[in-house]
Amino acid sequence: MTDSDDSASRFSDLYKNKSRGREQHQSERRRTLLEEQKRLRQTEVDSSRPGLLELIEAEGTDSECSSDYPTQRYRRKVWFSKLYRDKVQLSEWMYEKPDDLDSWFLVPCPVGIRCLLVLRKGYAVAYGKTGRSITRFATRLGKRHCVTVLDCFLTKKRIFYALDMLVYKEMDLVQCECEFRFQWLRSKVEEENMQERFCTGTTPENRWQLELLPVFDFKTRDQVEEGLSRYPMFNDTGLDGFLFYHKESNYIYGRTPLVTWLFPFMVPDVLGSEWGHVMHHKYLQQKPNGYQEQGYRAYMDEFDAKLQNKQSQRTSGRVSHMEEGEDEVRQGGDVASWEKMDAVPVGGDDGYADEDWQRKELDEIRRLEMEG
Repeated sequence: MTDSDDSASRFSDLYKNKSRGREQHQSERRRTLLEEQKRLRQTEVDSSRPGLLELIEAEGTDSECSSDYPTQRYRRKVWFSKLYRDKVQLSEWMYEKPDDLDSWFLVPCPVGIRCLLVLRKGYAVAYGKTGRSITRFATRLGKRHCVTVLDCFLTKKRIFYALDMLVYKEMDLVQCECEFRFQWLRSKVEEENMQERFCTGTTPENRWQLELLPVFDFKTRDQVEEGLSRYPMFNDTGLDGFLFYHKESNYIYGRTPLVTWLFPFMVPDVLGSEWGHVMHHKYLQQKPNGYQEQGYRAYMDEFDAKLQNKQSQRTSGRVSHMEEGEDEVRQGGDVASWEKMDAVPVGGDDGYADEDWQRKELDEIRRLEMEG
């Protein structure tokens, strides 16, 4: 385990080991985590531990100096990266309304695959939560574009919705607060016109798009009301649910109580009628059968049990990727796409590989992104 991974695990273990389920309220765990986060942030600075950016740069140097990577023209369409495995920040359920709701952001999330999008030297490579490659393609960002890592949702229409930013060129943002990361993401995407320069494709069949997810600040009530009442939220896909980010949270690998999740129909039950009454009625009509009778806490428990069973089946090989693939979306109490769609290859076996790429381009992408 690297120093950086050790640091991330300490943040993660802080709430996992102390909570033991739900005996300790989320608010208490958040407060403890924020205090420990501030202390460890200074410790990281003092000890000069390597961050994600340094690990990426080290990987690039090692790969460029290595002759172990394949040189034949055959190109693997799927591979795994240890570097990007388990690097996605994941949420807990929002079991209770935070006392400091003004210190939170609301982010609507589309139905899609959660992934890390790595932009580097003119190429884009997307990795699922397990480090499994999803797709790769050339961009118009230029060969001199230094590495940028975005936390995204990828939809069926080939749209990457940027949620967060981990690395931007020479800046490692993992230890920065959420409020800064969100502002930096939006400003840099706009300054560099990244959405326009994102992809070289010219038709809907080969064109990828980059969009920014809207962020609503609970400090400004009108913003949140506008977000909760907007329907449809996305033109190309449905609304899967809402992520809630504490403004002072670092980017923590794995689950954290500083990022929480609710399905739209849960908002009135958890946040109260003051927010529920502004929800668009079509979201409230999506309640699964039996939800009202069992209550939201029991529904969460049942949902987690189904998810754990699904993951156990997948681990044991009884469920194939096709059986749990991208076309299976949440209906009622079924497992939601935000959990089950990680690392499912988009587009099937034909992939998105452009077999007409030049050999030097193939070797370049191997050198930059494949494990030696």
